[in-house]
Amino acid sequence: MIILAIICTTFTSSIVPICICLLGIVAFIKKSKIILLFVLVYLLTCFLFFVEKSNVSSYTATEFNGNCQIINDLKVDGDSFQAVVRCQKEKFQLSYKISTEKEQQNLKKLTYGQFISVSAKLEPPQTNRNQAQFNYKEYLKGKNINYILQVNTLYISGQSAPSILMRIQNTRLLIMNHLTENISPKITPYLLALITGEKNGFSPEMYEVYQQMGVVHLLAISGLHVNLLIGSIYFLLLKLGITRERVTISLLVLLPFYVILTGASPPVIRAATMTALLLLSEKYATKWSSFSVICISFILFFIIQPHVIYEVGFQLSYVVSFGIILSSRQILVRQQSPFVKSLTISFISTMMSSVVMMYHFYSFSWVGIFFNLLYVPLFTIIVLPGCLGVFLLSIISPTLMKIPEYVLTFLIQLMESLTNLFAKIPHQTIITGRPNTIMLVLIIATILLFFYQWQKKQFPIGIFICFCLLCYFSSFNVTGKVSFIDVGQGDSILIQLPKNKGNYLIDTGGELLVEKEAWTKKRKPFTIGGSTLTPVLKSKGISSLDKVIITHSDTDHMEGLDELQKNIAIKELIFAKGAENKAIMREALKTMPKVKQTIILAGAQWQVGQNKFECLYPNEMGEGGNDDSIVLKAILDNKTWIFTGDLEASGEKALLDKSIKGDILKVGHHGSKTSTSKAFVEQVKPAYAIISCGLKNRFGHPHKETIDTLEEAEVKILRTDLQGEIIYTFGKGFETTLK
Repeated sequence: MIILAIICTTFTSSIVPICICLLGIVAFIKKSKIILLFVLVYLLTCFLFFVEKSNVSSYTATEFNGNCQIINDLKVDGDSFQAVVRCQKEKFQLSYKISTEKEQQNLKKLTYGQFISVSAKLEPPQTNRNQAQFNYKEYLKGKNINYILQVNTLYISGQSAPSILMRIQNTRLLIMNHLTENISPKITPYLLALITGEKNGFSPEMYEVYQQMGVVHLLAISGLHVNLLIGSIYFLLLKLGITRERVTISLLVLLPFYVILTGASPPVIRAATMTALLLLSEKYATKWSSFSVICISFILFFIIQPHVIYEVGFQLSYVVSFGIILSSRQILVRQQSPFVKSLTISFISTMMSSVVMMYHFYSFSWVGIFFNLLYVPLFTIIVLPGCLGVFLLSIISPTLMKIPEYVLTFLIQLMESLTNLFAKIPHQTIITGRPNTIMLVLIIATILLFFYQWQKKQFPIGIFICFCLLCYFSSFNVTGKVSFIDVGQGDSILIQLPKNKGNYLIDTGGELLVEKEAWTKKRKPFTIGGSTLTPVLKSKGISSLDKVIITHSDTDHMEGLDELQKNIAIKELIFAKGAENKAIMREALKTMPKVKQTIILAGAQWQVGQNKFECLYPNEMGEGGNDDSIVLKAILDNKTWIFTGDLEASGEKALLDKSIKGDILKVGHHGSKTSTSKAFVEQVKPAYAIISCGLKNRFGHPHKETIDTLEEAEVKILRTDLQGEIIYTFGKGFETTLK
């Protein structure tokens, strides 16, 4: 259905509605479910566009003073306080930096429905500054939020009578606080995830391990958990002598409350809606197929919350469920062995979810096909019942809870030890990058053809090989690119040679790490290497780098290296002689003992086909400072590129004797007035100058003097602070992410 929605939105034109009406008549006469489904999704997609156009704010970006009511997504994380608030019938995303630990403790006591008085500024949310990066603006738009309320001062002003919905949300908060305060911290994350739907209790490292192994879905409440719980309650109530009709009514009443108590994530809503529809069909003796039920639940979900179609959880839940339901009659029924049937279900789930994972996360885990065979029974038989049992006993009798809690802690720690052992298996994920439109259509068509053929005969190995080849070619760079990645106030330049002949990264960006008090630290702090650079590289299909060149040992050029090497394989690290004299470089080298380290000075060079690289500077050993920056000359796409790191004007003088000419100049030191001297620009004579600097940075980069020098020389200037990621494609030229 998601696939059909994408196709529908792509090929919308004036004649299409007429064709859709004709298709609807054909579907009615022929009783074709597939055509009817296509028509239905098209109409719903048109409705989505109508809703998008009606989502207009009555506010503008300005100062704001007044009262707001907390209505959703209440979160205190270190010194950050965030919530969705309602101010005069409009929703805003509130963001506030907490100033003291005492204030943090007071904010943790807030509940839904409470009012807070704020002095703030309304700011439009940022769009993605790098291609294929998470688009926060579109994410908030999907929640009907057009502005961020950036709060300067905040006061808790009062409590109103919360709605029924808010009361249930507050009950969820109470349960979360109860679990955090009364259960062993070693197993609390599992109870929070499987009882309340809160996944933030896990350490980032442990969560990433489960994600890498393709079993992270078990850490969220999904259809499996809902069906187990509802089935258990259904069976128990029948055993207690309650009539089937009353049990059905009780469960229909319970399901909406359960959805809200568990965070109302799309998978829970889908599972609860399908369960409710099946219960209704049983109550009224109406035979509804699973296919009909999932279609109806999709329609209801979509009508209530149209933008949900863009959410990853929604797409994964429906795509996987849809695949399993359609495969159950002809593919799964042929499997006689329970083990083979489980393996088949796991394989179907992985294949169906692969496109969604490629698009949003640029990779998917193939080992999940096998690990699910182990972890699904573990969670179904041990972890989920154990968590429910410990939770109930913690309410009924904390004393009786101690032994089950100890046993569950032991079993979960054993499982985590096993998980960490499995995590060492190499190449568990296939990094595909985000497929372009043509590749996306081809992959989708191949998956559909694969299942169509599998239903008719045995496993179609030929089509599966085609799918694998498409996954490989989706990350294959044919033309070659140079990307100036927006890493804020820093440098990071990716060079992708044509036909995957080499991937080189010049600098990794970074930010100055300031020691903070313990209470201010976030659960998963933002880092340039982990939060920006790694996702951008993966989105381009890069799983390894042939060379990483660190121009000099400043934080804004290499602090991201640590997180980068944990996620992307580095074959060779290149730096100038003397750069290791700085502590930051020495510490980095200690963490990368197996990576080839190459120390260079002026004269070092290498060549790949027509692409040539030469180190022009430094001439002698330095200390890793700005004027010790590696200056790299490259011949790419028959153009001369000059990459200067943070070279100052005094360092530029040493290059004047070499009569350097260049078509594209990476401006030194982020456009500082101490770099890019008039004499240097006049000698290089670049057509383009690229400045990498942070938006509204505290240094005032780039300085007016530098801009004036470049403009006087009639050089076209491109800046990451104004235009986001700047990408040069061989044979095509420059394009920028922010137009």
